[in-house]
Amino acid sequence: MAPVREACNEREYRRMLALTDQLLAHLEHLNLCGQRDLDTVTRRSIAATMRELTPQAQARFPRAGTVQEALDGLFEVQVELLVPLQRMVHWDRVLSVPIGQSA
Repeated sequence: MAPVREACNEREYRRMLALTDQLLAHLEHLNLCGQRDLDTVTRRSIAATMRELTPQAQARFPRAGTVQEALDGLFEVQVELLVPLQRMVHWDRVLSVPIGQSA
């Protein structure tokens, strides 16, 4: 039963990471367009994304008022998600596959 639970957990972390990637892309676009302050739509998107994350990841996100603060905070959130995910990866399988092939 542990491998099934571990696979579900890994999928959940990958899902949360994908959500943060989508938000990150949006914030980077706003930053490139020169938008400094967070608009209402983006604030709602941030809040919706944060509700989907672990409490530990949520705690890493600061009270952001600007696009840059949100970007910086989101990178902190991703670190909180990547560390457990990295522990779940079966490195023995990854390292045993020749370069250029997939596991």
